[in-house]
Amino acid sequence: MRVKAVDFVLYFVDDLQRSMRFYREVLGLELGFYKEEWKWAELTAGNITVTLCGEGRFTEQSSGGILALAVEDLPSAREEVKAKGIPIQRDLLELSTCWHLEILDPDGYRIILHQRKDGTCGQEGA
Repeated sequence: MRVKAVDFVLYFVDDLQRSMRFYREVLGLELGFYKEEWKWAELTAGNITVTLCGEGRFTEQSSGGILALAVEDLPSAREEVKAKGIPIQRDLLELSTCWHLEILDPDGYRIILHQRKDGTCGQEGA
């Protein structure tokens, strides 16, 4: 598998609006994408996107952040991690703009292997 870039870092937050204010007003990050019905915000932080997912959007919460790595070929990456015995937390999932797969590192931290439908990665898609 070839990792092309870090696509984003994801934080689950209790109050999306409060967190967006903090990242925008205190840290000065620009809002790049916001979807209220998804409880999802993407903020530009130089060469990386900070993603906030709020208000119980997912049932399982994660302590710390989640690293999302862009890969060239997600189905091939899936087969590679399966062959290496890497635990798959959430199998291949197609969303409107991308596909993703969640795996676990040796300490149980989730990592998203990610492929955008438009072929971009990192800040290219911003």
